[in-house]
Amino acid sequence: MTFSRLGFRVRDVYKLKKPGVLKLARQRLSFLIASLSLFAFVIGNMVGQHGWYAFWKSVLGKEDDSMIAFAGMISPIQKVPDYTKWAMYGGDPDQHTYRMVPQDLLIPLPVYNEKELRMRTGASVAEAVFSIGNLGDYKTGADNAGSHVGVDIRTPVGTPVVSIGNGVVEKTALLENGYGHYIVIRHPNVPDPDAPGKTTTLYSIYGHMDQILVIEGQIVHKGEQIGTSGQTGFATGPHLHFQVDKDSAPYHPYWPFTSGEAAEAKMSFTQAINAGLNQDRAELYTLSPMLVVQKFEKFTPVTIVASNSKSADTDLSLSRAERSKLIREARIRARLAKSGRTLTASVQTDRPVQATTVAGSISPDVKEQISNIKTASVEEPALPIVLGSNTDVDHLRIEHSGKLSRNWQRVSIFAEDKNGETVKNPLFGKRLYIVPEFGEAEIRPGELSSFDFINGVATVNVLSRGNKTLFIATRGAFEAVSPPMVYKR
Repeated sequence: MTFSRLGFRVRDVYKLKKPGVLKLARQRLSFLIASLSLFAFVIGNMVGQHGWYAFWKSVLGKEDDSMIAFAGMISPIQKVPDYTKWAMYGGDPDQHTYRMVPQDLLIPLPVYNEKELRMRTGASVAEAVFSIGNLGDYKTGADNAGSHVGVDIRTPVGTPVVSIGNGVVEKTALLENGYGHYIVIRHPNVPDPDAPGKTTTLYSIYGHMDQILVIEGQIVHKGEQIGTSGQTGFATGPHLHFQVDKDSAPYHPYWPFTSGEAAEAKMSFTQAINAGLNQDRAELYTLSPMLVVQKFEKFTPVTIVASNSKSADTDLSLSRAERSKLIREARIRARLAKSGRTLTASVQTDRPVQATTVAGSISPDVKEQISNIKTASVEEPALPIVLGSNTDVDHLRIEHSGKLSRNWQRVSIFAEDKNGETVKNPLFGKRLYIVPEFGEAEIRPGELSSFDFINGVATVNVLSRGNKTLFIATRGAFEAVSPPMVYKR
């Protein structure tokens, strides 16, 4: 190429060669390997509870609340110490735990009476239990004297706390301040206290807890234990903070004022509560929790007779004892079937089968066994049924590798008799909860029943949360503690 005006010629220094076949193949192979690596990375991170599960949950939304039936309510704490009598034996709720209370000194949770608690004469048992009433203050504890939402139930550390109704665990948290360790449970299809004939969703909150035995997204039944009371967060003494939020509340757990609003009013957190700061907001977005529970304690659900009797195994109109008895008889029938014997006994109930139920956790084979019980022939020779808690099982033994890693690890739980032999078909009525005794960890599943033990062994998966040492423990039906799991590089 020549530029005559400028008087010089431009030439190519070198000619650009097209890449050969082998070079193109190498480039494409590198690209393919990189693409596959990226694909494997994405797939690997999407597997598990916090992968596809979280993704689809964010896309599809919450669980189907239409499947959760309302079956009334129950108090979050069933029994508390008779503090007057306990004190005569040297009992002190600030020093001693629930296990240290003599059984004959435990009494049912007293009735919550607004007028009585408002007067605070000091003459009733309820005043010793409900230290702060709904919308109370820290000075008198009387109802409507401040802006403390919910009620404070005075109880020793370790007192069992149960879900007030059927619902879904909306949130769990382990805070060092505020509510401390707390649980939020969503209760759909509840008769609306403000609009007769309609239903609404309520949220129950359990604060300052010691142990939490449920996980987010878990379906819980009325009366099912969800943890134990404690003194975590902003708590001057051991107690359970119990409140009920309306569905209209902007967030859960709801609190009527922020720290900024208290500071703007030139008040501390306690002073703001005692002054009743934003009490109108609390009345708008929360309910008096114990009054709601007491309103629905004797609730009789409207039931529909189902055409398929197999749905009775998850019928929430049945009591926990009745459901447990059905399951136990199914277990016994399965054992007898192996030995060639039969069973005629069946559980009779005068309650109709309820069509709308919580999505049950009972396996299909158990459903089939329960169905067989109900249709057992009366011509079969009857055999005596011995139903008891913890049949054949004396204790549990927890076994693991002993090494702690940053990945999911399997932990085995053995059901054993008094001689240390594995019980092949363990039978116990209570639920079994698996929790970290020392350290922090995620455990899946966190709850077991006797049906989860295959040939006497149940397995759970444990994910450590950066611990150097971790102990796993069981609560509920049996209490056991594992050997330490130690992290080694």
